[in-house]
Amino acid sequence: MSTKIDIQVGDLRTAEVDAICCPVFEDVELQAPTQLVDRVIGGQISRLLELGDHKGKLKQNTVLYVSEGLKTPRVCLVGLGKMEKLSLESIRQATAKSMTTLRDLGVKSVACWLPDGVTTEQVQAFVVGAKLGLYQFKQYQTSNSDEQSESKSLEELLLLVPDEDSKVSVEKLVRIAETIADGTILARDLTNQPANYLTPTDLAETASQVAQAEDNGSLDCQIYSRPELAEKGFDALLGVAQGGPEEPKLIQLSYRPDDATESTDTVVLVGKGVTFDSGGLSLKSGSGMMSMKDDMAGAATVLGTMQVIGKIRPNLNVIGLIAATENMPSGTAQRPGDVVRSYGGKTIEILNTDAEGRLVLADALGYAKNFNPKAVIDLATLTGAVVTALGRCVAGIMGTDQELIDQLKAAGQTSHERLWQLPLFDDYDDALKSDIADVKNIGDGTAGAIAGAAFLKHFAQGYPWAHIDIAGASEYLKGNAYLPKGASGYGVRLLTQFIRDLDAKIT
Repeated sequence: MSTKIDIQVGDLRTAEVDAICCPVFEDVELQAPTQLVDRVIGGQISRLLELGDHKGKLKQNTVLYVSEGLKTPRVCLVGLGKMEKLSLESIRQATAKSMTTLRDLGVKSVACWLPDGVTTEQVQAFVVGAKLGLYQFKQYQTSNSDEQSESKSLEELLLLVPDEDSKVSVEKLVRIAETIADGTILARDLTNQPANYLTPTDLAETASQVAQAEDNGSLDCQIYSRPELAEKGFDALLGVAQGGPEEPKLIQLSYRPDDATESTDTVVLVGKGVTFDSGGLSLKSGSGMMSMKDDMAGAATVLGTMQVIGKIRPNLNVIGLIAATENMPSGTAQRPGDVVRSYGGKTIEILNTDAEGRLVLADALGYAKNFNPKAVIDLATLTGAVVTALGRCVAGIMGTDQELIDQLKAAGQTSHERLWQLPLFDDYDDALKSDIADVKNIGDGTAGAIAGAAFLKHFAQGYPWAHIDIAGASEYLKGNAYLPKGASGYGVRLLTQFIRDLDAKIT
């Protein structure tokens, strides 16, 4: 169940909800809204702070139960850490932690105060933190245990503002933030889906549904199946697909503003959509295969971002391309040693069928040139090497255009979907030279993440290009505040911020 967010003119002292949230900073005087609440409940908050039972540390939550003075039975003290270190990320983290704490208590409605002077970015960080923190993926759990049967959800989040003027401005900010969070949630839901419930056909159907949504009338969706792919020359994608019965798809989502002209800039987003990766004939180990339902996280990010783009409607063209297939072993599967011709004509020697993501991306990147793009960005769970190098808190970025890379890094800092640039020197090309084709699909066993990008560079020609390897950042194994265990939806907030930054420059 999605949490409904309402904005009202009002006061925490009169909010008729199951709980109210009061912000507390570390080692500073209580802020005015919290002081007012403290006063009507007889100084309970001040007393708690004096005893040291609540210190205001970041993500520290303490729930007080009150019997008079307020119209709510619970007051949640939300630790924001040191005031001088307050950031958008600490707001996301603190908000997510407080919302999940209250939800797990069975709370259904919560009220929070937004004071005068709160910035646009802070409002949106608050909403995104709340919605993403409350995310749960439980659609396949049918247990009758008490814990499972009591599906806990926070149904309403009430944001209180001081006056009608504030209400109008906050309402707009909240709806944009909800849109971004919903796009991230879509990416999470898709990535978390078992492969038997998310085939390339299912992914294409979801894309079509996103385009047909009433509030997404600006999106157009085209689906190319095997016959069209063969006719157009997507042989690298078809080669990966030939080992299994599932139909491959090239999904194209297109957004154009109403006043678009021939001079309107175009950005192309490309997502790897391998809905299950067995490794093909270069078979993965059993343990290595267990998480391979998520090898389409790049596609999920592009689809989630396009949903957002269709709703916020920037003043530039945005194209989303998703190359979707399974990679399966069989008597018809692609073999090590095979040679395929990619879209655009370059030939590829296949030496490892488990390096399949770069093959489907090669076709999509070649196709992207048809749109005369200002920038092309691909996202893929491409290599285990990037996880080894960078872990799961940041994605790796490489490319051919430093200005584009810098813009994406800046968007990553704002959204906290951070990027770390790895080198892409021409020296790395030597390891990809083939004796019988234009290029081979694996390197010499070193610099695995860079070798993947160096391969893709051969097909990303004629436009500024950046490659983002999200193999680590796309999944959290433990969970953290607004990043629960499982799919993170990484990249939707990053790409949305990037598009919005470009849009701001245009307007």
